[in-house]
Amino acid sequence: MNKWGIFVRLLAQLPLWVWSLLIILYIVAPIDLIPDLFGLPGRLDDLLIALGAAYYLRTISKKRLREKGSARSDGGDRRRAEEQKDQASENGSSKKPPPEPEDPYKIIGVNRSQSLAEIQRRYKEKLLQYHPDRVEHLGGDLKELAEKKTKELNQAFQRILREKQHKP
Repeated sequence: MNKWGIFVRLLAQLPLWVWSLLIILYIVAPIDLIPDLFGLPGRLDDLLIALGAAYYLRTISKKRLREKGSARSDGGDRRRAEEQKDQASENGSSKKPPPEPEDPYKIIGVNRSQSLAEIQRRYKEKLLQYHPDRVEHLGGDLKELAEKKTKELNQAFQRILREKQHKP
């Protein structure tokens, strides 16, 4: 990158109050592109520079707001909406049938022949692995996914407990 590119990038990072101060100093200073001694042309160049700088600042501030807005939102909302739209178009309608419940043993990662103590140990391992508090720092999408997986694990374990208790 050349020196001017670096200089422009540094100027773009200046706060708005610094820009405003620089514009005011340029307008007030007697040394300009066209000196104020020439009367109206000297004032017109001040006006043109001020308008150009204001336009540039406006575009920079809009860009910064867009970046802040995209950084604040997890970005998953737009992505999820697009995925739902794609799924709806693939299915032919926006309503899809409820998913069939998976095998609770498969969800927890155990065999049907294992004892309740082994199943409970594996359930606790999986729960520690997918707990939402452990992925909270990684962002909203992953936390939401972890919450979904934790609910799925809890439901699977409850189904196994009911099944094991009803068997003689």
